[in-house]
Amino acid sequence: MLVGKKILMAVGVTVVFFLLLEGILALAGVNPRLYAEDPFVGFTSTSPLFIKDVDADGRHIYRTADNKLRLFNSQSFPVEKADGTTRIFCVGGSTTFGRPFDDATSFCGWLRELLPEIDPSHRWEVINAGGVSYASYRVALLMEELVGYEPDVFVVYSGQNEFLEARTYSGIIAMPPAVRGLGSLAARTRTYAALGGAIESIRSGGKEVASVTTLSDDVITRLDASIGPDDYHRDLAQRRQVIDHYRFNLMRMAEIADSVGASVHLVVPASNLEHCTPFKSEHAEGLGQDGEARWDEAMAKTRQAVIDGDVEAALRHLETAREIDPHHAAGLFATGTFLAQVGRFDEARVAFEQARDEDVCPLRILGEMESIVREVAMDRGLGLTDFESVVDRQAADGIPGSDVFLDHVHPTIEGNGLLARSILDDLIGNTTVTPSTEWDEAVFEAVGNRISARIDDTDRGLALMKLSKVLGWAGKIQESWRLAQQAVRLAPTDSAVQYQAGLTAQLMGQSEEAIIHYRNAITIQPDVDLPRQNLGVLLQQQGDMDGAVEQFRAARENARDQKTSEANKLNLGDALVGQGFIRYRQGRIPEAIRCFEESNQLIPGRADTLGRLGQAQLAGRQIPQAVASLETAVQLAPSDGIILNRLAVAYVSAGRMDEAATAWREALRLSPGLKDAPDALPRVLVALGRSDLLSRLEKAGWAEN
Repeated sequence: MLVGKKILMAVGVTVVFFLLLEGILALAGVNPRLYAEDPFVGFTSTSPLFIKDVDADGRHIYRTADNKLRLFNSQSFPVEKADGTTRIFCVGGSTTFGRPFDDATSFCGWLRELLPEIDPSHRWEVINAGGVSYASYRVALLMEELVGYEPDVFVVYSGQNEFLEARTYSGIIAMPPAVRGLGSLAARTRTYAALGGAIESIRSGGKEVASVTTLSDDVITRLDASIGPDDYHRDLAQRRQVIDHYRFNLMRMAEIADSVGASVHLVVPASNLEHCTPFKSEHAEGLGQDGEARWDEAMAKTRQAVIDGDVEAALRHLETAREIDPHHAAGLFATGTFLAQVGRFDEARVAFEQARDEDVCPLRILGEMESIVREVAMDRGLGLTDFESVVDRQAADGIPGSDVFLDHVHPTIEGNGLLARSILDDLIGNTTVTPSTEWDEAVFEAVGNRISARIDDTDRGLALMKLSKVLGWAGKIQESWRLAQQAVRLAPTDSAVQYQAGLTAQLMGQSEEAIIHYRNAITIQPDVDLPRQNLGVLLQQQGDMDGAVEQFRAARENARDQKTSEANKLNLGDALVGQGFIRYRQGRIPEAIRCFEESNQLIPGRADTLGRLGQAQLAGRQIPQAVASLETAVQLAPSDGIILNRLAVAYVSAGRMDEAATAWREALRLSPGLKDAPDALPRVLVALGRSDLLSRLEKAGWAEN
């Protein structure tokens, strides 16, 4: 009994001491470490999202800083929050921002319209602080600023951008979950923050310790530094660390909000499973060439079985491919697609989820991360909207696709409305919102009509064009083409939209369709370069050299920069050679000469061009010029027997028999088959009725063999 009292007394003294110490440190301005910093990433500098200003009515406001408008919507709100106002900040990435549109059609915009209709007893301020390409660690950092603006609620939709920026991890991120959890608890105390700072100061000797990945204030993604997803490769250790960091950041957000008494409402992000192919696939490590060959064979048999209409054989071959390599994202997606086509939706759903999670370039939230959102909400007692479950119920086959999403992650305008409504339902459930009227479809429909009216067909078309560009750049050509077709139906009078439709059609091998769109783009805006350049390429491929020359010439005249100008100079030079050849075959020799001469001026030093120019000059009886052109061509390409043969003909025409004999001998040595060519020197002489010159050539030392 006495021992128990001593233990209780010791514990009590320790607790009292700790509480006193925490109080003293609080007065000294020491904040808990978890609130103050992220131990895994740092930033070279940070500038505020919102700055103070005065609006047109003289009211003091916070507004979005001009230097942030590239990644954030323009927003403003009063410096002094009025009584009875609930201030909600929506934070996250581009979905929160409202891509491919903006705040007006985002779920934040929907909430801003819906809340006064449902609960007019409060004043509502909904501020969109979603940043394009913002990952959870950037969102948490931003929240450190936002807690200074009297927030009441943070709605957090984050998780699609965790793999966008390159970074490395060490230390705590690799600890077991139990140990990491104890560290998290300690980090909430000011004592931990003070001791940690002292220890780091001693270790560093007063110098900065580079123990974290340092990122710039602006987002620089791995995709920006490479061609599409080329920079991505399977790295399971890095993946594990990114996932652990994501959990840490969600908990950190809760702590930051709690520091000012604000609540956090998490949203489980959702993504397009059925109609979004993986961004990058890689075979399983160690599969080897033999394994890859067997996988390729199984997939080839699958495709043939599908063509033959043999469902069972196709499923059997798909299963074989999956057994050979269960980690190839494209193979898993193909399995899901076929299973959905034959109505086996539950199995298809599993395959689509596996394809998403095996994507080597994971630009959609992983299944494990969706579970983490639910776990953190439950562990911390946070509000939660499970948008993944919502879209599952919305999809006709239980697999979310293009019925809800415009691309891989961004919802349609109606999809954003569905998300906002789901968040509202949950806010009503946790009493943040108290509806004064019955929540019915009429209110939702009226708000939806107002929001949709803000975006006309041209705006929709331009937004879809931007998404098409992104998907095309990422190598997802078919999906890019689908969006471009939708865009051109909505905005047919926009030159850029027509160009994107043409480009995707060209990449899909639909040349005639591409030509139509390129011509439309040029008709709408004649002073363009890229539509003319690409149209020229297609016309050249079809043998329409006159059309190609016209387009390349105009593209060069309207070039936006030196690089484009140089590219079309080369294109024009090539097309002129083709045009000159056609003119030569048509017997229009002066025109052919002009084509070859212009081509040579644009791209000097090409033996083939000079060889054709010399041939045309011979036909035009410009003998000295022909000799000069062909001699230069031979200097550039001394092993080209065809050009040497033409030079031999030119020498004969110039009466230079010895040189003609030498050139002909060298031509035969390099290309013995020339003696049977239609334009071989002996045949040319016979055709010209100058057989008498053959004997003179023989005397000059000519021999056919």
